[in-house]
Amino acid sequence: MLPGVATLGVVKCETEREESVAASALSAAARTARNARLLGASVVQHLIDDPALFVMQVSRRLPLRMRVSVGRSLFHLGSRLHGGAGVAALGAVMAGENGRAESQLTGHPAPGSRLRSEVAVLLGRPDLVPSSAPAATRARAAWSLGDLEGAVQLLDAAGSGTTTQARRLRSELAMLTPGFRLAKRRQSGAAPVPGPEERVRVLHLLTNSLPHTQSGYSLRTHNILIGLRDRGIDSVALTRTGYPVMVGKPLCADVDVVDGIEYRRTLPTRLGMTPTERLEQEVDEALRIVREFRPHVLHATTDYRNALVAQAVSAATGIPWIFEVRGLMEQTWIASHPSEELRRRAARSEKVQRIVATEGDLVRTASSVVTLSRTMADVLVRRGVPADRIVLVPNGIDTALLRETMTPRQARAHVAADLPADTLAVGAVSALVDYEGFDTLLHAAAQIIHDDSLPRQVRDRLHVVLVGDGSAAPALAESARELGLADRILMPGRVPRSEARLWVQALDLVVVPRRDLDVSRTVTPQKPVEAMALGRPVVVSDLPALRETVTDAAGRVHGTLVPPDDPRALAEAVAEHLVGGAPPEGERAAARRAAQERTWPVLMARYELAYCGAVQKSFEENHDGE
Repeated sequence: MLPGVATLGVVKCETEREESVAASALSAAARTARNARLLGASVVQHLIDDPALFVMQVSRRLPLRMRVSVGRSLFHLGSRLHGGAGVAALGAVMAGENGRAESQLTGHPAPGSRLRSEVAVLLGRPDLVPSSAPAATRARAAWSLGDLEGAVQLLDAAGSGTTTQARRLRSELAMLTPGFRLAKRRQSGAAPVPGPEERVRVLHLLTNSLPHTQSGYSLRTHNILIGLRDRGIDSVALTRTGYPVMVGKPLCADVDVVDGIEYRRTLPTRLGMTPTERLEQEVDEALRIVREFRPHVLHATTDYRNALVAQAVSAATGIPWIFEVRGLMEQTWIASHPSEELRRRAARSEKVQRIVATEGDLVRTASSVVTLSRTMADVLVRRGVPADRIVLVPNGIDTALLRETMTPRQARAHVAADLPADTLAVGAVSALVDYEGFDTLLHAAAQIIHDDSLPRQVRDRLHVVLVGDGSAAPALAESARELGLADRILMPGRVPRSEARLWVQALDLVVVPRRDLDVSRTVTPQKPVEAMALGRPVVVSDLPALRETVTDAAGRVHGTLVPPDDPRALAEAVAEHLVGGAPPEGERAAARRAAQERTWPVLMARYELAYCGAVQKSFEENHDGE
């Protein structure tokens, strides 16, 4: 700090200090009022457009047991009401009893009931929405099937083409058109080029972040930002418009600092009505940061909406941008459908074609492309990205994991007091979504417990531990009950970031039983490498992306591979591990060495290479012929 500034701080009079406190309080009050307006507008819009989805999103904030209890109460209430099939079906979905929900939708009258039709869409059964349903709901059903133009046409035909819903759908349709660009901003001068002794500065454009969202996406981001800082690269991160207010955090600040990393928010006084308007609000916020921070590189992270923002900021400033593809959006969307028939239909849909074309256009436009796995890189090459412009940065781990020596029993004493001391715990710390395949693990556990050929000390001690939350959590709890595992499963829900490592250490065996879907074949999870670093054996589905995570640079596999979606094969692999006891120290040491190849400090050099390449390419293009 400059001496003069320090002196002023010392001699500031009491009146000035009081005025400063008053101004800060006013600022906080204004911020809270603004956030309340944003959240209120969002709630009203959701209640108008998709009330069933809104109820589900609110319910996911509840602890799992409470969510299931409330859902069952709604089911019983709706079952007693005349025309209450929609209420009953919604309650059944909340409780994870999707079969009951479908029975309500198909076995009761009132085919034109809006709530009943909205629940059908929520359940992933838009085919159950009748032609007598409101146009808004029929449009949502068409959109959920990937018929984007058809959804807009339904609203137009019903005389609803000027509604907020129609405007939003048209906006999304426009953005999912190759060659779409956000509104041009005035060029703001030449992009800065880092000098020989200057630290590189990067502006990151994100969907969400810590401390408000704890997920694989946000944790990877945070580890990267810490790793870049430690390597001498300065970063500021900006999240999407409305976040985190729109996910139920009205008391949030405009800036969060986590472990010294600065996360800024795009929180305008009024939220744009369409997705395009919201992206343009984020562009304006990003340009304000550019003027202050003067980044050398823009770093957009999945999905295409962040890339559109980076592209617009780059066009206005000349700053090069890179696109980090952490997943293929269309694959995740296809996997969200509940049946193979609907997944096949989704894969052929207009939505998938538009996403593939749009993201393909954007990755070809970026100065450089980063992705997580070789399988995903191969997809990008097939979409026209030159292989030499792709930088592979797999999921990394914190170096501190390599130094942990706690046994499962010791770790369980810290986090799982309600598990017996001699438990054999298998499971994972993970998002609980359908494609993770944990239902396969539950069926495998049931087979082990009832297999008389296995030692009783294994069958009696086996417990399944699933740490985390997600859309599949209620159904997993219900499946465990049906399989007779109610007293053999522990689902503590989301845990603080500081506890997640302890929960992995509390497991005797980490299992990643992902289903055989395109999203599982290309996206590499972080769970296996973390388990290897902590000395825990792993069993994973034999899919390309998962195989890649447990294979070291020399081609050695440090885990057990099992066919996906095969409870019997998984049961045999899990039983073999549990009967054999903890793996020998030599195996654990080899797995730790393989994990050491993927520590964040090791991987950060690849980002530096991508940034320097993007800056050099931009400089050459802007000074061609000079």
